[in-house]
Amino acid sequence: MEPDSSLNFEEGEIIYENPRVGEWIKFWKASVFVAFGMSPAFYIFEMYQGDGVPSLQWLGDNFNWHDIPKQFQDGSSPSMEGVRYCDDHDYMNIQYGFKRSIVRPAHTMYVACLAYMIYNLDMDYVTKMRYNKEKDLVFVQRQDRLWGETEHTYEMHHLEQMVPAAVTAMKNMPSLDPNGILTIHDMADKHYLKFYQDPKYWNSDLKDEFLGETRSLWDSTHADKHGGRIFNTGSLASRDENEMMEKVHREMEIAFAKHGPVSPPSHHIEDFYDDIEAKKQDIIRTANA
Repeated sequence: MEPDSSLNFEEGEIIYENPRVGEWIKFWKASVFVAFGMSPAFYIFEMYQGDGVPSLQWLGDNFNWHDIPKQFQDGSSPSMEGVRYCDDHDYMNIQYGFKRSIVRPAHTMYVACLAYMIYNLDMDYVTKMRYNKEKDLVFVQRQDRLWGETEHTYEMHHLEQMVPAAVTAMKNMPSLDPNGILTIHDMADKHYLKFYQDPKYWNSDLKDEFLGETRSLWDSTHADKHGGRIFNTGSLASRDENEMMEKVHREMEIAFAKHGPVSPPSHHIEDFYDDIEAKKQDIIRTANA
């Protein structure tokens, strides 16, 4: 889809810039790759080239592993390659067949999933954001792919801060912490943008303007702490509301004077237990008579 011809894609002022978070994302990608990709390299070699994992004796000698009698295991020491990888032994056909049909394909899928995860590991953090000249678009740079960074374009009227539920823990939420993390949702493409709220990463002249434009869902229920979704504790009643309350009060006084005090009906469960208590008292009185 071609963008609207009226949009101005000329770059404007920088709103936010945090290159450190990009370096941290690269660090975590490298850490995940080393921990889950490079560490099992020895076993990968054994499974694909040596046609088997190291012998149980090798595991027992080097890693305090459990050892079993030689007649129940495949091979001996690492120097005896011909014995360790013995395809010609009938008693190893099931083990090798299981390894080739299930273990190797499962391991291949594991490596593929790991590579895909690392490829998409950007954690939604923004490294740089700037307005266009008209301030109706923002150009956002985010980490993506294995080691890259891509600029994405978002329309301002699609960006919105997530509205927290009206709970007592709202003051402890990270989005309201001066040094916490602010999450903004692109309601058109379903993308999330995460920003550190530390003032050193923000353009102080544009921060309040940007936050104000992405807080439209907050105006009705969170703009004023006295105005809630159900109750309003901060404003006085209007003149018409006062007159209505006085009218109701006068009518209630007239009704009490005419009919007397009102006795609210009791609950059927209370009637049930009251009836049981009355029967107990009747039995006691009959026994004492």
